[in-house]
Amino acid sequence: INAEYGEVAKSIVSDIMRNLESDGNGTEDKTVEKTYVNSLITEVTVNPTAGNDDTDFELDLFLRPTIDIGDTNTSLNTSTSGTRVQIQYLCAMYNEAEGRWEESCTTIYDTMNPSKGVICVCNHNTSFAVLMSAYEIDRGYAVVQSYLTWVLLGISTLGLALTLCFLLPAAELRKTRSAKINVCFTVSLILASLLFLVQDLFIKSDNSGAIKLRSVGCAVYTMLQHYLWLVVFMWMIIEGFLMYLSLVQVFGSHISKYMLKFNLAAWLIPIPFPLIGYFVFTKSYTVGEGATAVSLIDHKYMAETMCFIKPETIAFYTLFLTPLCLCIIINLVFFGLVGKVIKNSKSTGNISDNEQMLRQLKAVVSTQSTQTWTNLGNMSSRRSRMTMRTFD
Repeated sequence: INAEYGEVAKSIVSDIMRNLESDGNGTEDKTVEKTYVNSLITEVTVNPTAGNDDTDFELDLFLRPTIDIGDTNTSLNTSTSGTRVQIQYLCAMYNEAEGRWEESCTTIYDTMNPSKGVICVCNHNTSFAVLMSAYEIDRGYAVVQSYLTWVLLGISTLGLALTLCFLLPAAELRKTRSAKINVCFTVSLILASLLFLVQDLFIKSDNSGAIKLRSVGCAVYTMLQHYLWLVVFMWMIIEGFLMYLSLVQVFGSHISKYMLKFNLAAWLIPIPFPLIGYFVFTKSYTVGEGATAVSLIDHKYMAETMCFIKPETIAFYTLFLTPLCLCIIINLVFFGLVGKVIKNSKSTGNISDNEQMLRQLKAVVSTQSTQTWTNLGNMSSRRSRMTMRTFD
């Protein structure tokens, strides 16, 4: 019986793959039309009590799939065209009017151990089942993007290290306010980049690394990476603010104990973000009681196969992408104000040539913060690699 069961499972997976190659060639749709019902179909009806709305409820339904898709590595396949796809579970309801299955519930299962079962979190009455289908992950070029990220990020990190090597020995330059800020910014960026690069040494997509996926150690690593990138964003804002003080608000720009205040702002303000991300967006669901209870965790903060923020989630958009966008907008405002001052200084004849040259040289030194934009270019490559690694 077990042998027959295994052959049926392989046949279904092969059929899904063939369907993907025939129907998904070059399209932007990341799903395949052909799906298989992979559990018992369960009809659920919730009778409302007096005075309660029959739509105001949450149904946690545990379903055990018939065919085990295996862990992340087992469920991954590559089509003949080089497209990488993953067989996934999907909680769905049956639409009797249209005669088809529709995704209408939150699907929760352990991707590293799918045999534990699936919890469907729904808020309506209907017929439920767990479907099995293939989802396109990347089109092959993500591998190239991954290697490109290694090269670009490696070059960037090397450049940052050289910046410190040239800056630190210069005692007089090191005493200036802008140099101190640049050192802090560079150090934080090196730490964030290295932590992102070396994670492959400790974290493996097949969960064979020293740090296990979805473990406490992985959560700490994820929050630490999240925190360090937010620290980098803070130093980017501080550099823009320093440039504003130096060129726009020349008089009254002195700040007592400025390095202490800047460091407190850069290293303390980001602390709540990763904590909120993990504790707010990580939820545990338990179905049943006693020895028969089944508990699964819905990880909407950590990615599935790497210790980083899960892409394309509310946590990613609100706690990582939004701070980055705010950082860019604030620095654009600072650059605009500085550019206006430089333009006005050229158009006025009330200052000597030496003073005007001094201002422009000061502007050149201050705009070392434009390395910010260089690193933002690399972040797009990091995002590509992060998306690819999520399903690697």
